[in-house]
Amino acid sequence: MPSRIKTNLRVAAIPAAATLFILAAQVFRFPSALKDAATGEFLPGYSLEFPWGHLLSAPFSAWADQITFNSLAQHKVLLLYILLGFWAFLAWRKSSGERKENAGPPLRRAVPGVLGAYALYLAAALAFLSWAMLYPRPAARLRLGSPEELAVDFHSHTRYSHDGRASFTPRANLDWHRGMGFDAGFITDHNLAEGSEAAAESWKGGEEYRPLRGVEISLHRTHVVVLGNRAPIDNREYDGSLEGVKRFLGDCRKRFGGLPVLSLPEYWRHHWERLDEMAGWGAAGVEIANGAPKALDFPREKRREVVELCRRRNLFMAGVSDSHGWGRAAYAWSVMTIPAHRSMSPGGLEGAVLETLKREGFNAVRVVERAKQEPLPLPWLLLDPLLGLWAMARAFTLAQAAVSIAWLWAAWAAAGFLCRDDRHPKFH
Repeated sequence: MPSRIKTNLRVAAIPAAATLFILAAQVFRFPSALKDAATGEFLPGYSLEFPWGHLLSAPFSAWADQITFNSLAQHKVLLLYILLGFWAFLAWRKSSGERKENAGPPLRRAVPGVLGAYALYLAAALAFLSWAMLYPRPAARLRLGSPEELAVDFHSHTRYSHDGRASFTPRANLDWHRGMGFDAGFITDHNLAEGSEAAAESWKGGEEYRPLRGVEISLHRTHVVVLGNRAPIDNREYDGSLEGVKRFLGDCRKRFGGLPVLSLPEYWRHHWERLDEMAGWGAAGVEIANGAPKALDFPREKRREVVELCRRRNLFMAGVSDSHGWGRAAYAWSVMTIPAHRSMSPGGLEGAVLETLKREGFNAVRVVERAKQEPLPLPWLLLDPLLGLWAMARAFTLAQAAVSIAWLWAAWAAAGFLCRDDRHPKFH
């Protein structure tokens, strides 16, 4: 068989293997792309709406979503794969059985070419990661099962927070939430109410999405999200000690008129052994899912303990975006049942949400999260990018799977055309 045909068949094995991978994932497809964060059960009653831009770019947009939902540990392993992937590809080519006479130029001429190709590879990877994490792109929107259900975000930021993206204005916060399928959300900037107030002023009568008031208070190794506070809060009065945290949780409702929520990952990293005690100091709710990378490492077994704590103390559970304007897709939604909420003003809805949280406690919120590969302990964590691709493909709709397969073969055909012997010398 001619060498060129052998090479083409060998390269075609890549899209062929990827096609089989996607088809196998469809055989074992998840019952739903969404799960109940408290129980781990899939939720067929809820779904994601994909805009045409997301669907037509399925393999890229879906992978970008997956990267957005990676924890810090998963990001580190992905970076390792990116740094080593180029050299693994070269090793695969070397072992693919090419003839010795096609071994390429001498080493002194080959090394600069290889390093240049590696630089281009890293630049392309960086460009994709930047697009995934920073730039506007089509994203999935939550579709609820009942018109009486409300998707609300209990924790998000604007540029008024010290770590908020400069372009993430209160209006941009509203627009992002509406695009993700939220009906309402609390703006909770760090120790400031300006963003929350500006969002309320920017709301236009008749808009379906409604901004709600809140603040995130920084205390001694602790962050507490306050929902619906009616008075300004000076964190300096309570900061500096664990005793100050205790006083704040005890004062929050009666002095500031807000509901305090313990935020991830701080209670996990710094107060895990006293979490039950802190809940008794006056907390109204606890975050069990948070879209920030540092919070996505929260182990599932510890989440189950928090769910049981909330059940025992009748605290509501929260799934939050913790968006600072950097990621472009939503990981979790808090879903509540509030009849006739669509006709309510922001102030009326805020009151209804707070009253429902107080009255129903543990049963007030269902936390809905995206199905994804959870971070594993070492050494299994080293397989995370591969396991993540498998989980991503299992969450594909039939349309996403079909578009992804089409992209694979289109890329293979384009690469074959660009690398024809009569167009460019073959790179070895």
